[in-house]
Amino acid sequence: MARSLLVSEEKLVPRSIQEMSMDDDEPPSQYLVKGNSFGSKEDSSTLIPIPIIDVSLLSSQSELEKLRSALSSAGCFQAIGHGMSTSYLDKVREIAKQFFALPVEEKQKYARAPNESEGYGNDRVVSENQVLDWSYRLTLRVFPKEKRRLALWPENPSDF
Repeated sequence: MARSLLVSEEKLVPRSIQEMSMDDDEPPSQYLVKGNSFGSKEDSSTLIPIPIIDVSLLSSQSELEKLRSALSSAGCFQAIGHGMSTSYLDKVREIAKQFFALPVEEKQKYARAPNESEGYGNDRVVSENQVLDWSYRLTLRVFPKEKRRLALWPENPSDF
C-alpha cells in the first residue's frame, strides 16, 4: 500500500513571515522550491492573458467549460458579472490593506487554529516535503451566514 504524504497532525511554522522578513532572515528551506519544475526565470517574462469569466452566466454549459479551462490552464481568472461595484471592491481592498498593516500581535488575535481552515495564518503544513507560500491570509466563511465564525472576524479596522 502506498504511504500517505499527509501527517495526522498539522505542524505549525515557528515564526511569522512578517517577523522573519523584518529581521532580514533568509527564508527557511520549506519556503524554497528546489529542482524548479515551474520553468526557468527566462520563461517567466512570457505573459498569458488572464481568462475572463462572467459569473452571472455560470448556469450555462459553455461558461462552465470556460471556467474549467481557465482553472486548468491559467490557474486563475478575472470574474465579471458579479454585481459588486468598483467603489465597494475598492473599499474591501482598503480594509484588507489596513488589516494586514496591523502589528503581528493584533492579527494573531484571529489566528487559525491547527487543523482548521478559517482564521489568520499561512499554509496548513500537512507534509514534510510541502513547499509553503511566503504569505499570510485571512480565511473567513461568508456563506451560509449561520456558519460564520464571528470570533475570527477582526474588530480592527472598525469597518471590517
